[in-house]
Amino acid sequence: MRLKTATAMGLALTVTGAMPALAQTTWTYSDIDTDGNLELSSVEFENYSGELFGQWDADGNGTIVEQEFTSGLYDAWDTDADGVLAEAEYTDNWDIWFDDYETIGYDAVDLDGDGLLTEDEFSDGVVNAGLFDSWGGGPLDEEQFATVLYDVYDSDDNLTISQVEYDAVPAINSLGYDPVDTLRVNDVISLSEWSYDDVYAGGISAEEFIDEMEVYGVTGEEIGDVEDLLIGPDGRVLSVIAEVGGFWDIGDTHVSIPFEEVALADDGDGIVVPVTEENVSDYDLWTYDAVSAEEAAEEVVSGLDDATILRAWRATELIGDSARLQDGDLYSEYGYISDLILRDGEVAAVVANASSGYGAGYQAYPFYGYDYDMGWDAGSPYYDLPYSEDEVSELERFDYERLGS
Repeated sequence: MRLKTATAMGLALTVTGAMPALAQTTWTYSDIDTDGNLELSSVEFENYSGELFGQWDADGNGTIVEQEFTSGLYDAWDTDADGVLAEAEYTDNWDIWFDDYETIGYDAVDLDGDGLLTEDEFSDGVVNAGLFDSWGGGPLDEEQFATVLYDVYDSDDNLTISQVEYDAVPAINSLGYDPVDTLRVNDVISLSEWSYDDVYAGGISAEEFIDEMEVYGVTGEEIGDVEDLLIGPDGRVLSVIAEVGGFWDIGDTHVSIPFEEVALADDGDGIVVPVTEENVSDYDLWTYDAVSAEEAAEEVVSGLDDATILRAWRATELIGDSARLQDGDLYSEYGYISDLILRDGEVAAVVANASSGYGAGYQAYPFYGYDYDMGWDAGSPYYDLPYSEDEVSELERFDYERLGS
């Protein structure tokens, strides 16, 4: 399986440069047991389940559907990470995850009888058995996923998870979003020290990228349009969401193309991707639905608006959100987020369109994200700027003509 949200890269689309991929990590019991009482509550567990949700929710739309579930489950059960399930891996994990369900034997899903269960064989077996609907009750949002995953670990059903119970479930690797590596108050960048120079140099507009970039195949033919960008909790661009295939027999379909597989077209007006009619299924987005900036601004995501849960997010989720100034405990309406500026494969700045009371016009600010007193959590309708009215009044207007210079 190739998780489409799994790998970030460094590409400014004006230069090509490698950036470290997200490190694969494993959460320990002590990472989750924040109060150190050797009992994991459902609240403590949410940090862990929230990260896994972002990993399993491959299209980043806030819902895990059946195909995403089977892919995530297959990776979780493949404990030696060799790309196939041996009979011991399958049997041991079945007893842990589905002990209350009638067992589907290994031979029943290993259709070619080679003793190596592929993801396709596994997926067919899970789908045919109806496990997704019976286990999770259908498509899972983040709160529902946390509940059913907690039940997997809480084997004695006493509403707490002991270390013995936690260790009994084979470790599920996550993808390096360190829950404690977050922005702190002393990391706020003073606007007196904030310069647009680095933003202008090699920066690109996410809004322009989404609205104006054409998508070309490797042979130079136009195959579609960019619809959105998928961005990780650390602000790195993970993939390009595109609609392709209008002239293929399959018709239009949405795909997610890992950012490291995207190159800028020679004329700079489009991107070149390795998607063809033959391999388009490798880039399936499954249930992704493109939304407008206005719809994204109004969207409320259950379990996210009132919690700091890390997940990937779409650029259109933030573009269009209200921008507020937060000075201490005071909030004041400032304008709205009109754009994101990308540089070296990550969000370098947010552009706010100030209301007339602040002189109108565009101003670019440092990007502040997850798990912070100010900034933004995916699903929130507000982006909070940690600056006073006096500070923003001194900031120069952002000049789009200089972008990319």
